[in-house]
Amino acid sequence: MRGKNPQKSTLICIVIIMLLSTLFVQGDPRVGITIAPERQPEVPPVIPQLTVEQVREMIAQNGYNFSVQPTWISALSPEEQARLLRYIPPAMDLSHITGTPGSYQVPPPFDYRNAGVVTPPKNQGTCGSCWAFASMGSVESQILLNKGPEYDLSEENVLSCNILGAGCGGGDDFVVVNYLTKEGASLESCAPYDAADGTPCASCDYVKKLSEWRIIGTNLDTENTADIDFVKQALLNYGPLFVSMNAAATGFTIYSGGVFEYWGTGGVNHAVMLIGWDDTMVHSHGTGAWIAKNSWGTSWGEGGYFNIAYGSARFCEYVSAFSDVRHFDDEETFYYYDDAGWQSSLSSDPPSRTVWGANRFIPTVTGTLERVEFWAVDDVLNYTINIYDTRSGTGPYSFSGLLTTQSGSTSTAGYYSIKLTTPIEIMAGNDFIVVVRFNTPNYDYPVPYDDYLPISGESYFSLDGTTWNNLSEGGFDWDIGIRAVVGRPLLRFSGYPDSFSTNAFFVVGNNAYCTDVLGTGKIAYGLADGGVTENPEGRTHTILTTAEHTTGNLMIVGGPAINPVADEFDIEFDITYTFIPDISFEIFSEGESIFLDLTQYPNQDICIVYTGVDNGRNIMLVWGYGWRGTYAGSVFMGDPATWAAYPGAHLLLLRWTDGNADGLVQMGEISVEDSV
Repeated sequence: MRGKNPQKSTLICIVIIMLLSTLFVQGDPRVGITIAPERQPEVPPVIPQLTVEQVREMIAQNGYNFSVQPTWISALSPEEQARLLRYIPPAMDLSHITGTPGSYQVPPPFDYRNAGVVTPPKNQGTCGSCWAFASMGSVESQILLNKGPEYDLSEENVLSCNILGAGCGGGDDFVVVNYLTKEGASLESCAPYDAADGTPCASCDYVKKLSEWRIIGTNLDTENTADIDFVKQALLNYGPLFVSMNAAATGFTIYSGGVFEYWGTGGVNHAVMLIGWDDTMVHSHGTGAWIAKNSWGTSWGEGGYFNIAYGSARFCEYVSAFSDVRHFDDEETFYYYDDAGWQSSLSSDPPSRTVWGANRFIPTVTGTLERVEFWAVDDVLNYTINIYDTRSGTGPYSFSGLLTTQSGSTSTAGYYSIKLTTPIEIMAGNDFIVVVRFNTPNYDYPVPYDDYLPISGESYFSLDGTTWNNLSEGGFDWDIGIRAVVGRPLLRFSGYPDSFSTNAFFVVGNNAYCTDVLGTGKIAYGLADGGVTENPEGRTHTILTTAEHTTGNLMIVGGPAINPVADEFDIEFDITYTFIPDISFEIFSEGESIFLDLTQYPNQDICIVYTGVDNGRNIMLVWGYGWRGTYAGSVFMGDPATWAAYPGAHLLLLRWTDGNADGLVQMGEISVEDSV
């Protein structure tokens, strides 16, 4: 929503937070707040300075099954080597996040490289940016898993632009998650990697935005079968994972192949990407190893990859997943106050596992409140979202004018983007309040917050959901981690009948077919490179001029969109699609995507109708298999009963059956498979 000066809370504030476990709202000593405990800091890494031959002797003496050789890292000084290992865990104590290890049915070997969803290893150079590479590599894989293109995303954009100034000196995935959820991911070509601090933040276009992220668990660095299978299942569920480890382990910097193992002590100091496992790999403790991608270039390890014994070198001490990435929408407005993201969490005094948090936002643009996003601080979270229109009082406060309410639960800690089942129209300058009831049955501090200055003064907490205290007015320089996503105003079906008064609609696409539907006397227009001269079910009379095209109120885009012909989708409406013949079709628009598994529609009996607003124009887009798909969508939208049946939707997924085999589609043969 806004930028803040890049500064942390003052030392005095930090000391107060560390020393006091109970704090009271100024002027109201009845209301106490407790805050979550912090993690004990890790011991700085010390890499044993042994020669390659000494390490080989150690390998032979212990019966290890890996090889070593000189690497570019071994040529660095001890101080330079230590600066590579700068994964710094968050200050919060996350030991309560354990996941739910149990019995899972998983295959003996698995490797995401075989699925073609692992991008090539990169090289962080002499910079402690491993955490950024492990994070962005996971995002790249997530895009590929969801049938997207192979992106080379910029680590530098995160390193040089994150608000906390985390760079070569160290960081964690929390920094990356916070940046990608607030801003987005850009391409390497715009912000090339520079293995040094001080690189100016480049102004880049974003291609993707992170919607969801999960903390799989902590202290999973064991040889316990239940823990191992739990991580395996998470890998299958979410894709390649962000994993911490102890890379100061003897021999790791000069590893060249085999199954690495280290059973000594040491803290975690490095982040890599977990991509698979193989239960048959042999090591001194038995069999079984993880397969991971490092960020030390392809000359290190096995082409940039390595295998490591289960439970060795603290591998999987912490595991997280970048679980959902969506298309970036530059017309979306993002409202938040927790500039630094989730830095700690709070509760009442004595601690309650149910506490309410709220943020009051004043929108700068008119639009539709589509999503509420927040941090879940424990594995199990039961939440209720309430959107209010009015704040009353001078402190304590009350909220009224409930606009919508929605409840749910989560089973994994992390970051959530909750799509509202009832989107809310938001007017510029008219404030709205987003309330979340946080209930964590197994954890005493349910409400996430940050203490990054300056503070908004618009965050509130409540013990009952009725009486609200302003954190800033109570003496707490904190902002609660609740965010709001406002998209462009949506024209819903209920608003469309008047748009047909002109008795005209437009068709876009070089090979798109017009259809003479929506009643008699309608005139179809075509916009194409040379036009559409004839088609089976309609007629084209006019090639639109630019002025006619950009001022039209209603536009129906029809034709064989599942054939790659309608390039105007992207040019005119910023709508793109990925089409794999006979396999899948995915449309991207307004930061959302619609994915169709075409194997489920062998009869080509599907189409999609979308309504929205483009440059102030009301538009309708119809996609379908060939002209019959467009015809079906147009016929369905031409029936007045449709407007009454789906007044609140702006997306319909239609399916039909040509029951009489006449090659056409009648109204009675069309049904709605889904609507949003």
